[in-house]
Amino acid sequence: MAFAPLMVQLENRRAVIIGGGKVACKRARTLIESGAQVTIVSPHLTSELRAMVEDAEVVWKKKTFQPKDIREAYIVVIATDNERVNEQVWQSSSSIPLVNVTGQAERGNLQFPGHIKRGRLSIAVSTGGASPKLSARMKEELEHKYDHTYEDYVDFLYTCRLYIKRSRLSSEEKQEILKQLVEEDYGNEAKQQHMLKWLKQTEGGDRDE
Repeated sequence: MAFAPLMVQLENRRAVIIGGGKVACKRARTLIESGAQVTIVSPHLTSELRAMVEDAEVVWKKKTFQPKDIREAYIVVIATDNERVNEQVWQSSSSIPLVNVTGQAERGNLQFPGHIKRGRLSIAVSTGGASPKLSARMKEELEHKYDHTYEDYVDFLYTCRLYIKRSRLSSEEKQEILKQLVEEDYGNEAKQQHMLKWLKQTEGGDRDE
């Protein structure tokens, strides 16, 4: 089965996680950060998940799974260590748009890749379930390469792009500047401010060469 790499808007979408262990906790954290409304269905929770419940980050249904628990869900994550329960959830999920089966990624239609977020920058790494350890190693390498300084840098690029789109520069000039911004070192704040000042002038048509 081939999976397409997509960015999905989950703000206020209903996500239901069946299971209360470490993997369920990991999935909950990812979904919370994406703005989803997360419900956990499990008789027991890890201490970290309990903390999320206490902080009102997730809703906890302290019970065993029943098919009604996933009605109107947009995402279902099957994350228990009980194969019988997992199978029951799977059989009840045919009408759910997105389903993730932990430990059997190829069975559902949704996978959670290794993910690095630096402000507007998102980097995902996946081996399609072939080797989670390789994904973890590559994620660690990327975390070192793209550290937290990239948050400010990508914000700078975003602001530049807005100015460039509104400028009176020619299409060729716009493309050349966009290329320059990623090929040259603009990590320095003073250099960023100089470029932003120049781009502001181009909006009015004044070219300070």
